[in-house]
Amino acid sequence: MPERLTRVPPLVALIAIAGALMMVPAGKAVVDGNASLARIFFYWGLLCLLLAGFVAIAMAGQTRRSSVPGGPFPLLAAIYILLPAVMALPLADALPQLRYVDAWFEMISSFTTTGASMLDLPRRVPNAVHLWRGMAGWLGGLFILSAATALLAPLRLGGYEMIRRNPMTIPRSGAAAGSGMRLRAHTMILLPAFAGLTLALWMLLTMMGVPGFDALMQAMATLSTSGVLPRETLGNIGLGAEVAIFAFLCLALSRRFLPGHGARTRPLHRDPEILTAVVLISLMTLFVVARHWAGAFETREGENLPAMGRAAWGAAFTSLSFLTTTGFVNQDWIASRVWSGLTPPGLILMSMALLGGGGDNSGWDQAAAALFAGPPQPVRADADDLPVYGGGGNEYDRFLATTAARSAWLFSMVFALTSVVVVALLLFSGMSLETAMIFGVAALTNTGQLVQVAGDLPLYWVLLSDPARVVLALAMILGRLEILVLLAAILDRSRRN
Repeated sequence: MPERLTRVPPLVALIAIAGALMMVPAGKAVVDGNASLARIFFYWGLLCLLLAGFVAIAMAGQTRRSSVPGGPFPLLAAIYILLPAVMALPLADALPQLRYVDAWFEMISSFTTTGASMLDLPRRVPNAVHLWRGMAGWLGGLFILSAATALLAPLRLGGYEMIRRNPMTIPRSGAAAGSGMRLRAHTMILLPAFAGLTLALWMLLTMMGVPGFDALMQAMATLSTSGVLPRETLGNIGLGAEVAIFAFLCLALSRRFLPGHGARTRPLHRDPEILTAVVLISLMTLFVVARHWAGAFETREGENLPAMGRAAWGAAFTSLSFLTTTGFVNQDWIASRVWSGLTPPGLILMSMALLGGGGDNSGWDQAAAALFAGPPQPVRADADDLPVYGGGGNEYDRFLATTAARSAWLFSMVFALTSVVVVALLLFSGMSLETAMIFGVAALTNTGQLVQVAGDLPLYWVLLSDPARVVLALAMILGRLEILVLLAAILDRSRRN
């Protein structure tokens, strides 16, 4: 019987996990003395566990197909649409000011690690609700890592074609060949490392003076790159805590840090993703510091070296945060305006979010690899003794300069076309062009905090109309689903035809 229960669909298993996790904010509410809120989370968690258990028992004896037409896209789409709908039930019940559709949007934002909040006054919301939002983002971060390694790697997508160019051998014995079994197996591999790193960062932040609950929320938001916090901003947490967050954010720059995917032929200092990130962050930091220094020079503050150093750190920290689609904005980025009198250039943060989250991160991997593959070199001569160019001097470099470059271009075009469709739908809902572009990019790159810093004035998700919310919710799902998965399903069907 236990072996049969492991064959239940991943959506049912995730609903059961969500029901079990609802007991955590219920316990937090009990500690805070809010018994009514604790009952809400406890009852909904118990109901989810019971329903998932009944469905699992009913389906345990059924024989399911080992593969689903269309690849992993239908499975992922169902999870990203239906699981947040279940997770929104206690949220809508706990906050009367939120309609169910608003709570569903909030949970989609958290589970897709976007961090776009519908809470206009988060300081007035109980900590148990914030904990549930943070846990939803943390679970979403773990889920997309597991889905990437279990479902995208066998398809040689999502950047894994940079690690292994030959198709992975997938077992074909019974249910083990299904996506659900691979997803479950990879989750069990990633969970100890993901939870251990979260615990380590939580302890570090606590030792550096950050309050325990805030440290936990920041640790979950950092490891999942969701940016879900109990406050509007990161706040003044101190340089030591920011350095710790900066170090853990670096883990999101390359897939070589994932368990089982770190073996590469190139050393760490030659990893194309890390090199690209270093170059981008350095260029942005130099540009921001030079811009602020020019403004400070006119106000006779150009020789204020401590202010220049804080501006440099603020630019480096914030640029890495948006490059990893986390969306943290530290105090030095904001305070640099006092030194120079100039508004921080939010448009650059949009560019960083596009590079880090646009084109589903696979474009980032492939573009980075192709960029550092080296100049083209002749690899052979044709019939007329003319050189035929490939990549660098070896087979792997030639692969990066050809296949990686073509894939990066293809995925960038798919992302651009998707962006045009999303912006057009937002224009039909009544938005201006600039506002539609900011909201569309923030949703597709899963960087919800972008709307507050990209324009001249901050924008707010809570002010959106219902049609715009639906469009942006679907855009978040499509951005997190890895657009190339849908593309792969289409290409696979065309090959069969």
